[in-house]
Amino acid sequence: MERVKRIIFIIILLIFLPAVYFGESEVKSEKEAKFSSFLENKNFSDEVIVISLATLPIFELRGAIPWAIHYYNMTWYKTYILAIIGNFLPIPIILLILKYGLNFLSRVPLFKSFFEWIFARTRKKGAIVQKYRSLGLIIFVMIPLPITGAWTGSIAAYLFGINFVPSLICIFIGICLAGVIVTILSLFGILGAVIATLALITIFILWIINNIRKRQIKSFELKGE
Repeated sequence: MERVKRIIFIIILLIFLPAVYFGESEVKSEKEAKFSSFLENKNFSDEVIVISLATLPIFELRGAIPWAIHYYNMTWYKTYILAIIGNFLPIPIILLILKYGLNFLSRVPLFKSFFEWIFARTRKKGAIVQKYRSLGLIIFVMIPLPITGAWTGSIAAYLFGINFVPSLICIFIGICLAGVIVTILSLFGILGAVIATLALITIFILWIINNIRKRQIKSFELKGE
């Protein structure tokens, strides 16, 4: 039960912080505006621009969703789907590059320095992934903060030895949950964030309790043998 309490505390802490941040911040960031204007000048559709914004590191869907809802006046469900697609698109490529291309890229001094920096940063921020593995990865990606997300989650999955397919599944789940939080934040502000947070926490608590019970039953059966 002590582990359950710690996980619940982490979820509450890390979800309510971005709720406050998103509720008070302005929707239009300067970098998003420049990137969006650039693509608009190239005659890209609004949908392509939203997907493109969601593929970018740091921005991801936490930047694409409020931009689409408030700047393009897209419906929330269309925005959500486009942002999920865009945020997930680069993830298989990132994981494959880390798995098969890292040794080759690290031969270049510039890339080597970059990977050393990003790995050190991710190890420090990704302790929850190291401790709770798949569940930790979902939570890490789900929290819509600049230090978390699908890009950093991919690196954390590689560093802490989570296999390719489980990584994809966990990151996709995390992206979907992050999309729920950011969409509700964009539509309803802090009140919506609180509702979404409570719902997600309830789901995770039930999932955790169920897994603990299964482990206890399995442990009891092994001792009985």
